[in-house]
Amino acid sequence: MYRHMIQYRIARIAGSSRYSKVFEDGLGRFTGGTVSIHVRPGSRPVFMRARPLAYALREPVERALDQLVRDGILTPVDRSDWATPIVPVVKKDGTIRICADYKLTLNKILEIDRYPLPRVEDLLTRLHGGERFSKIDLSQAYAQLELDQSKKYTVINTHKGMFMFNRLVYGLASSPGIFQKRLEQLFADLPHVGVFLDDIIITGLNTKDHINNLHKVFSRLLSHGLKVKKEKCTFFSESISYLGHVISKQGVHTCQDKVKAIVNTPTPCNVSELRAFIGMTMYYAKFIKNVSTILAPLYRLLRADVVFNWCSDCEAAFNRVKHILASSEVLVHYSPDKPLVLTADASAVGVGAVISHITEAGERPVAYASRSLSAAERAYSQIDREALAIVFGIRKYHQYLYGRKFILRTDHKPLTYIFGTKVGIPIMAASRLQRWAILLSGYNYEIEYVASKKNCADGLSRLPHTKQKHGHSNNNERSYLNFVEDFLPVTNNEVRKETAKDLILSRIMLYVQSGWPQSCTDETVKPYFMRRNELYSDCGCLMWGYRMIIPTTLRVNVLKQLHIAHMGIVKTKSLARSYVWWPNIDRDVEALCQSCETCLTEGAAPPRAQPQPWLYTAQPWSRLHIDFLGPYHGKTFLIITDSSSKWLEVFEMPRTNASQVIKVLRNTFARFGLPIEIVSDQGPPFTSIEFKNFLNSNGIRQLFSPAYHPSSNGAAENAVKVCKSTIRKAYKDNVDVDAALQAFLLSYRNTPHTTTGQSPAMLLQRRSLRTRLDVLRSDRTLEERVRVAQQRQVDNAGGVSREIEPHATVWTRNYAGGDKWLKGVVEAKVGSREYLIDNGDGRITRKHIDHIKRRARLSDVTCPDSNALDSSTPATVPVAGEGDAVATSEVGVGTDGADNLREGESRGQLESQAQPPQLSPLPEERSKRVRKPVSRFKIG
Repeated sequence: MYRHMIQYRIARIAGSSRYSKVFEDGLGRFTGGTVSIHVRPGSRPVFMRARPLAYALREPVERALDQLVRDGILTPVDRSDWATPIVPVVKKDGTIRICADYKLTLNKILEIDRYPLPRVEDLLTRLHGGERFSKIDLSQAYAQLELDQSKKYTVINTHKGMFMFNRLVYGLASSPGIFQKRLEQLFADLPHVGVFLDDIIITGLNTKDHINNLHKVFSRLLSHGLKVKKEKCTFFSESISYLGHVISKQGVHTCQDKVKAIVNTPTPCNVSELRAFIGMTMYYAKFIKNVSTILAPLYRLLRADVVFNWCSDCEAAFNRVKHILASSEVLVHYSPDKPLVLTADASAVGVGAVISHITEAGERPVAYASRSLSAAERAYSQIDREALAIVFGIRKYHQYLYGRKFILRTDHKPLTYIFGTKVGIPIMAASRLQRWAILLSGYNYEIEYVASKKNCADGLSRLPHTKQKHGHSNNNERSYLNFVEDFLPVTNNEVRKETAKDLILSRIMLYVQSGWPQSCTDETVKPYFMRRNELYSDCGCLMWGYRMIIPTTLRVNVLKQLHIAHMGIVKTKSLARSYVWWPNIDRDVEALCQSCETCLTEGAAPPRAQPQPWLYTAQPWSRLHIDFLGPYHGKTFLIITDSSSKWLEVFEMPRTNASQVIKVLRNTFARFGLPIEIVSDQGPPFTSIEFKNFLNSNGIRQLFSPAYHPSSNGAAENAVKVCKSTIRKAYKDNVDVDAALQAFLLSYRNTPHTTTGQSPAMLLQRRSLRTRLDVLRSDRTLEERVRVAQQRQVDNAGGVSREIEPHATVWTRNYAGGDKWLKGVVEAKVGSREYLIDNGDGRITRKHIDHIKRRARLSDVTCPDSNALDSSTPATVPVAGEGDAVATSEVGVGTDGADNLREGESRGQLESQAQPPQLSPLPEERSKRVRKPVSRFKIG
């Protein structure tokens, strides 16, 4: 009756509209002021680039970032002197958690707020006299505190740009002390209320006093904007555990859980288990009197000539040693002033952990813990089991370890690098290892390697006392394998079966699960041995980070899937690196692409002349380039490409008149909106009045490329080439052209473009398109990337930069028949490469500079023929005067006739003619013009 009454009252408190905001979902915001983090004076800013991210993870990471921005936890920033890389961790439910790897950046230079955690005596004083105890757990505790201007240090660097945390972050070395200080200040004046990190412990002298205290706590939480996690709260418990002590109505007594792992250690069943138990005992031998005499019956069983037979003497010695290890002769009470050590170990059947103090007499244990492995955990690789043992110890002794520095010992050396502070969290580690590394980043520790024979937790792991609960299975845990399986043309079952049959991979699987040798001389195993710290097994498949290792028999099918869209070598490698791996995979991809007959028959020609790139605009769908493809095999297509996003549209055209083009554009504009400009050649459909009226009525500016110079509309021309290549491949492969085009367009739109670095779909539609490849896109800052790419194209294209001034006499290319070059005069320059030319026939034409060349001043001089030279009649020769105006004068042909030509005129043409009989020379004519000095050279 009493219990039901208490539960009823608690339900009323929790369900009351008065405290509904305290228990509702969402993130709270502490209204009692902001908090600060401080870096040491004189510290230099640390800026680290964003880590590479697999295509398979980009979309979920972007969703997680967007959600954090909407929740107010993150704010995008354009620039920062500080930047920390992120580690996207796949949670068990398949969602992504964004974690910052601050152990490489801020934690090294922070002035850590070392606000002390409450001692056992302090907590007992506040809870003294309580009958029952309630515990309130805050939801996302640290994130409820807002940072002040010091949040500039918390900037993270991602593939989408930089973001700044607005809330206190888990993983910062100062976070525990800051949070403990604020909560203690908040409840300092409330009796019978204690605070330990994100837990608030409440009691009372009686039930009424207890409920009143609960009201006070909830009222204070409500007034300060804090929220709690209802499912983790407990109310009116008879006792609570804290730092190895049990606090109850009767007072304080030692918690028996800390020695249960020793007291309930099962009897060894073989020599290996017995040796592990004796090893653990000898680790504390200095605290056990006559240890050799006590262990004598057990030592006899270790002899090679003795059959393992567990007798009563062995049982008595075994129980006596367990009793001593669990007694005060060996154990020591926890002290916040003594160095703390956590030792963990794992075996094929269980995990064990020992927390101990380093005293003047030696290392003495504070508590023992062990448990057996579940069926799923026994399938873990060796490195995963060893990491599981560490996490088991961390979670078991969280109250002892959190908020203070300790030593972490393991006998698995690779974990000292993965969980160490010298390198960041490895991006190629298993997803569960990344989750555990993030968990450990919230603790302040130094990790040490210890030999197995000196590992005091070895015996506990081999003789675990507890059985794993059935409900704690990890069979439904989602990992990187779930992101890969949709791409593969083979099933996971096929990969698992072929892996077991593969001679090399089956050997590697054994190493992964049981441990690697110290060295490797086998060349076929070396590629795996070099990655041994990052390899793991998942559902019977070998994984390297987020990439599945494919057996030899299935690699051909996977390569075909990679090249199904006939992408180039670079893009095919990019796809492969997001999903699969095997030794020399890059070489195999190159060989496949280079041997593909369909791809080899198509190749892009280099640019003919130095191009002038179009001005890049970041706004998608602002300038469209259009052109026709065909007729090809009786079909004609209209190609539309967006210069900003590189989005490509292809339409089969029954006719190429203006009406059909307008119909297609009207349909396209209805889906994507109206552009600002359209660039095309000067074909009849595009120069028609009907087409011009259509564009003008929709406010679209029309631009033309010069006639017979398709590279000026290079975006459309390149799109035509790519699409035409796809059609040719379709005919060679005997597949439907429309199906091939649509398959290509889907892959093209979803693949990052080499110029922008992002896919057309992401730039235009802000989302990725669902494909079998599930390819995701890249970053959003494009202007500099495009400018560099365009300049590289200009540099590689070659060509000569020329300028022609107005009114210059030129030759222009004639495509209308007749002479190849026609005379003309430059009227004006109308673009970076275009000029208006007067050919003397009353028409003004627009010409590209590639179709224009300068005309010499003597190009109008009529060459004298032989008949004129034989006569004594003077010849009339035009002479170029000032401003290239041509004057005529009579020139006698004699030996000195050529001397009458003015400076700059060609003498060789006249001197090369046959010399006639001497005629009287003409009088010398010289200019009467007096040149004045240029005004810009005057001084004073």
